[in-house]
Amino acid sequence: MGDRDRKLQTDVAVVGSGPGGATVARELAKQGKKVVILERGKNPNWTGNLFSTFFIMDKRSLLFPKGSVRVGRALTTGGSTAIYCGTAVPPRDWIKSKYKIDLGEFVEEVRREIGIKPLPNRLIGPASQRIMKAARDLGFNWNPLDKFIDPEKCELKCPHCMLGCSRGAIWTARKYVEEAVDSGATLINQALVEDVLMENKQATGVSARTPKGRLTVEAKVTVLAAGGMATPVLLQRAGMSDAGQGLFVDPLIITYGNCRGFSSGRDIPMATGTLEFAPEGILMTDLAYPWPFYLLNAYWKGWKYVPKILGYASTIGIMTKVRDELSGRVGPDGTVSKPITDEDRQKLDKGASIAEKILKEAGADPRSIYTSPVGAAHPGGTVRIGQGVNTELETPVANLYVCDTSIIPEPSGLPPVWTVVAFGKRLARRLGSVV
Repeated sequence: MGDRDRKLQTDVAVVGSGPGGATVARELAKQGKKVVILERGKNPNWTGNLFSTFFIMDKRSLLFPKGSVRVGRALTTGGSTAIYCGTAVPPRDWIKSKYKIDLGEFVEEVRREIGIKPLPNRLIGPASQRIMKAARDLGFNWNPLDKFIDPEKCELKCPHCMLGCSRGAIWTARKYVEEAVDSGATLINQALVEDVLMENKQATGVSARTPKGRLTVEAKVTVLAAGGMATPVLLQRAGMSDAGQGLFVDPLIITYGNCRGFSSGRDIPMATGTLEFAPEGILMTDLAYPWPFYLLNAYWKGWKYVPKILGYASTIGIMTKVRDELSGRVGPDGTVSKPITDEDRQKLDKGASIAEKILKEAGADPRSIYTSPVGAAHPGGTVRIGQGVNTELETPVANLYVCDTSIIPEPSGLPPVWTVVAFGKRLARRLGSVV
């Protein structure tokens, strides 16, 4: 090894500090296991503003996969939970009925531990209230949504969830990482894991590139939790050629309109919404991007939409997120190909049509209503249960597991954090008895 090369030995190496990796690390560290967490991003202490968000986003803003979908991804301790809206949706029933995996115990443990529940009325902003009333007046089942937010720490005048919560009100995976470190785990930031180490067809750890040189972590068990776009790359390098074949990204659009005296940008995002279209693969909630991202969306829509930023202070918005088809792939070099299919587009169009009706009912000027370009939020399905991993989340390579959105076997179009954390608790219980 060179002068700058290092080697560590541990019980468990966890690659990635998002909800899956953070949960596994926390639970095993609390059990007294020796755990090393390798995170590609930095560990900044400043959050809650555009400047900090810019520096933790991959490619400094948004990824541009081949095709029309733009995927946001944060590279930092806690992964993309550092910039999410904190909306909590439990695992889909088909995980138990179809795949015979009962997460019920862990789902309830997460609910109690984090305190998942809808926001109290005082934290549902005026624009969200207006949208909810309009939707209900039109006959839609529109209600407050469960949130990963502590209402005692939250303030309505601080709707910065997507820029990172500076008040510590919103639960992020970073909190679990901190608890793991408090229990003895080692966190190594700016560690870009490039290879899974193997011997006799068994995983023996990982190799990473860091600012201090090459790092080798030898481990009894390795857990890949680098996310739906990074984990399959590592598995392809480890010989799993089918990894990355099939990708969902939960495509989304936001329909905006000007409504004098109201601004979704000043409200806590995704406070209310409807799951009544979830069986069709459609989720709808109140949401407007923070103004810099609103400007970018207007620009991507076309130059003539850029002046819309002038009306941002009186803009209300409704997001449509859909369950897409497994039509994409992640290549061994990390390139992403993700087309929007005709079926995906039909769902998005239906959501936009419903959103337009609700915005008009809420008092938005019909002439001001427009819909953003397609974005994406939750890449996953690239190492699916039943194909890439078994029901215990173990790959065909012994002692190598996966715990992130990669393992979710089917698209749902719904926020996956609660599901991934529950899987993390389940996996940690199993690993605690074998490490």
